Amino acid sequence: MISASAGLTGYSLSIPSNLPPITQIGDRIVQIRLPMSGNPMRYINGYLLEDDDGLTLIDCGWRADDVLAALEQGLELAGFSLGDIKRLLVTHFHFDHYGLAGTLVRKGIPELGMHARDWGFLVAREQRTADTDSIVDAWLERNGLPVVPEPDDEESFYDRYDFTEPTRLVEDGERIGRLRAMWTPGHSPGHLCFVDTISGRTFTGDHVLDPVTPHVGMWHESGRDAMGEYIASLRTVGALETSGALPAHGEAFPDLARRVEELLAHEAQREADVLRALESGPLTGTAVAGTLKWRRRGDRFDQLPPEHQQFAVAETLAHLEHLRTRGEVVRHDDGMGITWARADDSATSN
Repeated sequence: MISASAGLTGYSLSIPSNLPPITQIGDRIVQIRLPMSGNPMRYINGYLLEDDDGLTLIDCGWRADDVLAALEQGLELAGFSLGDIKRLLVTHFHFDHYGLAGTLVRKGIPELGMHARDWGFLVAREQRTADTDSIVDAWLERNGLPVVPEPDDEESFYDRYDFTEPTRLVEDGERIGRLRAMWTPGHSPGHLCFVDTISGRTFTGDHVLDPVTPHVGMWHESGRDAMGEYIASLRTVGALETSGALPAHGEAFPDLARRVEELLAHEAQREADVLRALESGPLTGTAVAGTLKWRRRGDRFDQLPPEHQQFAVAETLAHLEHLRTRGEVVRHDDGMGITWARADDSATSN
C-alpha cells in the first residue's frame, strides 16, 4: 500500500536529482530531504530549527538505514550531528513521519513530542496488531470492495516504525521554544502543524500539501467525522497570518491561504459529486467511488491499482460520513453490507 500522505497523486519513486540533500531556508531553518525509496511520494522533509536551548527536528522519516544515513548527512552538511538535537516533534503518527523516532531516541535524542490522540491511536494499534489489517479489510468489504490479503511474509511500508512512547504530549496552542503547536485533525486524529514565531512560516505536515491533495479516509468504524475535522481545521490554518508554508512533502510555497482555498474548493466539489452519484438511488461506498475521477489526471476507478482503490474507497467513505453528519445522506447497514443514500430517498433509513 502507498503512504497515507499520498492520496491518489502519482509521483516518481526517488528524490529528483536536481534537489540537494538540504536547503537552508533562512531564519535558522534547514530542510533535510529524507528518501522514501519505492514509495510514490519520493521523499519527506525533516526540518531542523536552531532554538535557544538546542536543535528541534520536525518529522524524521520511516525506519530504514538509508533514511538514517540521509539524516546524518544532512546534519553534517548543516554543521551539526545527532547529538545536537534536543527534541523531535512528530506532526502525526504515520510511519513516514514517526518511523525513525525509536532509532533516534535510542541514539540519544532526549525529547519526543506528538499529540495525545495520535499516541492513543498507536497504543490501540499495538494492542491489536494482529487484527489491524483484518479490521480494515472487513470494513472495506462491507462497503463493497473485496480485498485480497497481503502475504504474511511481504514487507509493508507500514511496518517501518518502532513503537516508541513520547516524552511529551503536545497540546493545541502550546509553545515549544520558537514554535506554537496547532492541532489540525483530519489526515490523522492528532495531526499537528507548527507556527514558527521567528520566521512566521507554518510547518504544515501533511495537513496542507501542494500540489498533492492530502488523504482523509474512513478506514474503519471510528465514530469520527474525519472529513469534517479536516475542513474545519483547514479553515483555521487558512486564517493564519503567515509568511509561507513548509510542508512535509514537496517544496516550500509562499501562499498558504491560497492553497487552503484550493483544497476547500476541492472538498466541496467532491461532496457535490458524491451527492450527484446518489441521485439514482442507494449505493455502496465502492460504487460511489466508481463514479468519481481519481488522481490529478482524472483516472477512472477501474484504472487504479488495487491499493489505490482502497484509498479511493476510504476517501469516498469519509465524504459520505461527513454528509451523513450534516443530514444530507443516510446509511443503511444490514449487518452484511452498507449502502448510502440521499436523505430524501425514502427507500432507505438511517
